[in-house]
Amino acid sequence: MKYRIFTATFLLLCIIPSAGMLFLPPTEAAANERLSPVPTLKTEDGRWNTEVLGQVTDYIADHFALRQEMVTANAVLQTTLLATSPAEDVIYGTDGWLYYAQTLDDYQNRATLTDAELRQIAQTVADMQAYCISRGAQFIFTIAPNKNSLYPAHMPARYLQSDGQGNYERLRPLLAEYEVRYADLFTFLSAQDEVLYLRTDSHWTNRGAALAHDFLMDTLGLPHTAFAQAAYTTAQTHRGDLYEMLYPKGSARESQQQYETSFSHVREPRTAEDILIETVNPTAPNGRLLLCRDSFGNALYPFLAEDFREATITRQMPYPLEQVQAGDTVIVEIVERNLANLIHYPPDLGNQTQSNSVE
Repeated sequence: MKYRIFTATFLLLCIIPSAGMLFLPPTEAAANERLSPVPTLKTEDGRWNTEVLGQVTDYIADHFALRQEMVTANAVLQTTLLATSPAEDVIYGTDGWLYYAQTLDDYQNRATLTDAELRQIAQTVADMQAYCISRGAQFIFTIAPNKNSLYPAHMPARYLQSDGQGNYERLRPLLAEYEVRYADLFTFLSAQDEVLYLRTDSHWTNRGAALAHDFLMDTLGLPHTAFAQAAYTTAQTHRGDLYEMLYPKGSARESQQQYETSFSHVREPRTAEDILIETVNPTAPNGRLLLCRDSFGNALYPFLAEDFREATITRQMPYPLEQVQAGDTVIVEIVERNLANLIHYPPDLGNQTQSNSVE
């Protein structure tokens, strides 16, 4: 009898994930996860879909009932017992620190870009700078450091670093050679006594973004709010992107800083990840800003928006530099791990570039 009960229980547990798809709400993606779409029998051009069986398998694997709960339970077991992450995009470090796996090449000083590609990046940035200057705007370029570039102490010891130079170290002198106006956040942030990145997220804290804002505006020589001295509150409100990848049903929150600002959105964004965000602040001391940014701009843009009467914040690539007008300030921010995007998505500058020169 006990064998029948065991068998019945085992079969029931096997059936629940697939049968539950008929009754439970659809599984939602966690953090940056992309779930397989619903498969179709025919392709967009009307032909029979020969890949439908494989797509059905992928769809069920991504959408079976209680998937996120099971993924979370498995992650808790592996991180607790084995101190390792079952999520391929998350590195489980010491003291609860999580790192983005796509930064591992940079951390280990693997030169994933060739000398020619790095020179192409420096040339592209120099051309963007010359284009903006030719339109009467000022330009600055900055690279947000990967989390483990600033805070490597909690990385697992099994990830050894080579003695060579990674992409950023090799690019930095080329930016100087091409006379790019560059704001060195690596040196600035590493000199701060505070921890300015989140333990369970791949990005900087709001405090880190506030200090980065001050440094960028100081480098530009523009009047600005000194957020380094501004008052702020803290609350356990932040759900880290890496934490969500690892524990999609976890409920932990991390402490985050909140600052008072007075700017307004032209249209309220759905999230800080929106491709286009526009802001206004009639009392700001500076004119118009074009901020070309990636996800590190989510926390950065509110501080910059406070200091410009108009601001266009864009994630569009190639960068929409055709929007640049006389008197504008153009800031291009890109995270260290995404430097190759400057090769894959160069802006169309027409014939108005002035390579290798700064006016």
